[in-house]
Amino acid sequence: MNVGYNELLERAENLTKEGIDWHHHYLPPKCLLNKTSKHLIILEAKDNQWQSSFDYKPMKELEKLENFFFNRG
Repeated sequence: MNVGYNELLERAENLTKEGIDWHHHYLPPKCLLNKTSKHLIILEAKDNQWQSSFDYKPMKELEKLENFFFNRG
């Protein structure tokens, strides 16, 4: 499901609060797994997957999500 970045981050926070494991991926436009011409951040948990797309390399967004991932305790 394609969602905005803020919703993606909110979902990661909610999954963490619920004790559900999640992880994320970054796919650049030329990645073989990326079927779009956009940069993608993908959030995965259980049988769910959400993605946010960007026209630019989302370094600040990735940094925020990775800091949250590695500091969730």
